[in-house]
Amino acid sequence: MQGISINRCLLAVFVAVIGLLFASGCMSGTKLRVQQEQIVKQIEDMRNRAYRCTPKELALAESHAEFAEWELSQGNLRRAKEHLLYSAKYSEQADLESRAQECQDVQVVVASDRDGDGYLDEVDQCPDQPEDFDGDRDEDGCPDIELDKDGDGILDNDDRCPLDPEDFDGFEDIEGCPDADNDKDKICDPWVAEKGLLDKFECKLSDQCPDDPEDMDGFQDEDGCPDIDNDNDKIPDVADTCPNDPEDYDNDEDSDGCPEERTLIVLKKDKIELKEPVYFATNKTKVLPRSEPLLDEIASLLSSNPTITVRIEGHTDSEGKNKSNQKLSDGRANSVRTELISRGIDASRMVAVGYGEDRPIDTNDTKEGRANNRRVDFVITSNTD
Repeated sequence: MQGISINRCLLAVFVAVIGLLFASGCMSGTKLRVQQEQIVKQIEDMRNRAYRCTPKELALAESHAEFAEWELSQGNLRRAKEHLLYSAKYSEQADLESRAQECQDVQVVVASDRDGDGYLDEVDQCPDQPEDFDGDRDEDGCPDIELDKDGDGILDNDDRCPLDPEDFDGFEDIEGCPDADNDKDKICDPWVAEKGLLDKFECKLSDQCPDDPEDMDGFQDEDGCPDIDNDNDKIPDVADTCPNDPEDYDNDEDSDGCPEERTLIVLKKDKIELKEPVYFATNKTKVLPRSEPLLDEIASLLSSNPTITVRIEGHTDSEGKNKSNQKLSDGRANSVRTELISRGIDASRMVAVGYGEDRPIDTNDTKEGRANNRRVDFVITSNTD
């Protein structure tokens, strides 16, 4: 307050002096310019309080001071004196009327947002750089100048997933997104399960073959791998007539992938093995009806293996005369051949031979042994398959 009183006194004295000089007409241009500068300084010193309480007087004081400066620049000393007198008058009035406490300078803190991004400078980590509001760390007030936020080496402008790094698994690695299901078989690639993200994607489980789509053939479809050979019989499913039932490799149609549903015979490399004998009428060549299923299976086997040729051998036990046994065995072998011909087997593929009692496979001293010796054998003579 002491400073204000001193300034006011000086201003009053100055106004009086200006008045006297004006009346005497003895003030030079240089002196007037000095006085004009002093008035301007006095106005600046009281500007804030005068602006709050005496804005009109302050404005008049400033305008006359400016007019005085202009007149001085034009050499109009008389007009300059007049404006200085008015400027001094209004300055004194503004000074007197702005002495109240409510007019004094008060420090006013104004909230500032220099970069205009909506975050006040006091909380804005980058007060001079506006936030870019790109969905990434928008709360810090800083633009995210990183060009590759997910660090996958693909710039954000080209990255379809700028916040999720590319998995670089060799599948669509240029778009910047991790590929959850490369082969589109709806079974997630392994990394999805490893990171516990199965719930984030439409695919489920874990794909053991991420680059080869599951064939959804009903066989182990949950592993995500196409099943090239479901039954593991070494015959690819595309060529396997029975893809879910392994081939039995019994030398009978082994290339079709199906186990042969035969119960009475087994195809061996050198013969067709019979699991039961061919039944004939006692001491006759007529095949009994009970052996028709057996002959049907033999005919089926030969029909499905057209390159096989056989020798049908008839054998007897040692009971009776050798000549009779020879004739009986020969007749029985030919009866079997005739039965197979009637079932569609080409006659040229079969020869019938009777060996009588000459080639026993068991003793003729027992009933069981003699029964074993009475038999028909199928010996494979050629198979070019």
